[in-house]
Amino acid sequence: MGEGPDRPSDLQVDYESVVSRHSGCWHSASSVVIKRVAIILTAVLLTSAVTLPLWKPAMKRFRWFVVATNIYQDALRRSGLNRAQIGQPDFAAIPDSEVSGYLDRINATFRAYQTYGDMTRDRIRGTDVLEIGPGETLGVAIRFLAAGADRVTAIDKFVPLLTSPFHQRLYRRLVDGLPAEERGNLDDAVDLSEGVSFDPERLQYVYGQGVEEAGRTFAPESYNVIVSNAVLEEVYDLDALFTVLDRLLAPGGRQVHVIDLRDYGMFSKFGFHQLEFLTLSDGVYRYMTESTGQPNRHLLNYYRDKMTALGYHATIYRTWVLGANRGLDPYPTELRQGRDYTDANLALLSTIRPRLLPRYRSLPDEDLLTQGILLVADKPHRQGLGARD
Repeated sequence: MGEGPDRPSDLQVDYESVVSRHSGCWHSASSVVIKRVAIILTAVLLTSAVTLPLWKPAMKRFRWFVVATNIYQDALRRSGLNRAQIGQPDFAAIPDSEVSGYLDRINATFRAYQTYGDMTRDRIRGTDVLEIGPGETLGVAIRFLAAGADRVTAIDKFVPLLTSPFHQRLYRRLVDGLPAEERGNLDDAVDLSEGVSFDPERLQYVYGQGVEEAGRTFAPESYNVIVSNAVLEEVYDLDALFTVLDRLLAPGGRQVHVIDLRDYGMFSKFGFHQLEFLTLSDGVYRYMTESTGQPNRHLLNYYRDKMTALGYHATIYRTWVLGANRGLDPYPTELRQGRDYTDANLALLSTIRPRLLPRYRSLPDEDLLTQGILLVADKPHRQGLGARD
């Protein structure tokens, strides 16, 4: 019997049958493989989550894991998903036992301004003060008002104005410990009777902007004193910041900045060399730190050169040395071997110098050994005007 045009041959039927069976087997096998892979991945993820406390510290021993985690944190802040600074505490959970520690830090910061910045009552009286990055408390601003300043403006990019019960108790302790005359200077500035409130004519707080943005809205030469503590190292574009500060500071005015030149533990707390962060390329480091307030890697030489370029008379005190476990006391203006550092500090530096970026590798030992500074800088008076006492 002949085959019609629409009738498949036996060979074709057998072939399609075979293909169909193999196709079914292939899909079945694929489904099994996919399920097995899914089960394996789920098991890996669950195991990773459960064992996180065990493997995460070990992973942080790898340099690029540290880099990746910092890029992630920076990306959160670039996108606006997280505005807080890394390590910012939750004051609702801080016990009263911490009040004394905060009080000590406030008074130590103000004392450093007094001692090295010559912030005497005569110099402070009647001035307008700008505090950059007060952070978690306004204790230093209160100390300036108590010492006789007319007005203090505090600007913080990361920390909103905090008026928690903890802060009320902290400020009460601070005010109660001041001399009667200084307490009197605060009568119209600070109200702690029911919570925490400030007279905006005496203490103004600006949140959510850096000084380089907010400062452009202030009148030129409107401040006699500008201070900061562990803030300038967190500003990515320092040139822009100093341009604004120079515009805001009145002739004859003074800036006093305490500046931490270390890595904030970014690498060193995981066992890396304390200068490891100076080995990364600028492109990589920018995406780790630009939006997080991590160190900008400007060292002593930058501040020295910048003050010269601005025409300021500057004194730079050294506060910390590479490899030390405590700060220098008192702060010298120059490091001296045998007094401030030893052969051990130099040996520590020599182990990483070959790996540093070229601009750091070429610096003298004393610049690289200096891991903290206190900068005092005076803006020159206008030609023909007398100096302020």
